[in-house]
Amino acid sequence: MIDPLWFTGFLLTLAIEVPLVAAFAPRDQRRHTAGIAAAVQLLTHPLAWLAVTTGALDWWTIEVLVVLVEGAAYALAVGRPLRAFGVSLLANTVSAAAGLLVLAR
Repeated sequence: MIDPLWFTGFLLTLAIEVPLVAAFAPRDQRRHTAGIAAAVQLLTHPLAWLAVTTGALDWWTIEVLVVLVEGAAYALAVGRPLRAFGVSLLANTVSAAAGLLVLAR
């Protein structure tokens, strides 16, 4: 059974990060980049959630690792590594803040 809290967090992450990442991609690569962003979320979000809920790593370490993995994926997909890692940091900061606001309710 899917954890409803995880699923809500995953949907929130997709809704925030995919459009942000796509918006910073070159215009002719936005659709491709959005697909890459969604696919990367399918990998990083469940692993990050598992690491948080099991206490395997602290939240800050997990967020740093997620930014690095997603930034590397975006850099490979679109090039422009500095921009890719910056966008990954921005997208994850915004979605993490939104997630914390939702959890605080």
